[in-house]
Amino acid sequence: MHVQSLFLLLLTFCWLTPAQGSGGRPPRDPSPPGDPATARIAVRTFARTQGFSRVRESEKQFHLQGQVHTLVVDKGGRRVVLNDVVLWLNQAVSVDNGHWSFAAVDVENTLLPVLKPVSGLTGRGGRVVVLDPGHGGRDSGAVAANGITEKAVCLDISLRVRRHLVAAGYTVYLTRHQDQYLTLEERPRRAKAWNADVFVSIHANSGGNTDANGIETFLLALPGQRSTNDNSGNAPSQLVYEGNQFNSANMTLAYALQKSMLEATKAEDRGVRRARFSILRNAPAPSALLEVGFLSNPGEAAKLATAAHRERLAHAIARGIDNYFTEVRRAELLVSPQSSPQASPRP
Repeated sequence: MHVQSLFLLLLTFCWLTPAQGSGGRPPRDPSPPGDPATARIAVRTFARTQGFSRVRESEKQFHLQGQVHTLVVDKGGRRVVLNDVVLWLNQAVSVDNGHWSFAAVDVENTLLPVLKPVSGLTGRGGRVVVLDPGHGGRDSGAVAANGITEKAVCLDISLRVRRHLVAAGYTVYLTRHQDQYLTLEERPRRAKAWNADVFVSIHANSGGNTDANGIETFLLALPGQRSTNDNSGNAPSQLVYEGNQFNSANMTLAYALQKSMLEATKAEDRGVRRARFSILRNAPAPSALLEVGFLSNPGEAAKLATAAHRERLAHAIARGIDNYFTEVRRAELLVSPQSSPQASPRP
């Protein structure tokens, strides 16, 4: 969304009539926007303008309830739970002008792409999916104590995802079909050559703490905002990468994938996070990088060693991609009422 569009969005929030506060006086909403990078929007204003009819506030959280969506907001933190899926904000929810508030950049790039994805998906039509099985060849990736390798797990899941999507009518390419080494630069380059409409890189996690577990989905960090796991204290990168032209669609895709995988596996939800992985920076289409479980965790490694669990994950990933394209088709239909795109069968 361009700066001018964001400015108009913020004006919409600020011009809406505020609800009555204590003593019959309306609470003050944040001041009219100046710099969109620093503008903030009160949680209660956001709730009122986005159709959350019930707002319950406790000492540590807000609970927003609407007819379709639910949102739990941690005060003073970057964690929210939207429709039972954890999303990590770019900036902490903080007090601004006397009210707990979101950063406007999070309203635009984290929340609205899930609540109202139409504007970010206009023109994203197509049915070409590129899957990127992580690692390969001399790069094994993580290796579990039971001997299974990340490169083998990722390839097997990717082949299974491809089968489901092809059956649903999609054109699907894999950056590798065998135990082959590819550079990080070559993977998005191939996706660009194939005119990808979606690019999904599939990985398995690993860490020094063998208790760490769960599923997480990454999308590209925003210019001027920290990566989710960046606790360095350094100034965040201001660079704009190729993948940043899809910021809103990236979030819609990442949310659809994370939600689908969680529903299928009941795994620990580590959330939708942001990072500047080179694959995401150079992505030629809306993209996400999946971490389908921890090979360093004995329990998750045992599951990932089974064909049944890999098939469960593959079906969920295919369903998440199809759910994303369902939103794309809905956006096209709303923008062009005369068109009647055929809905694809669900994987």
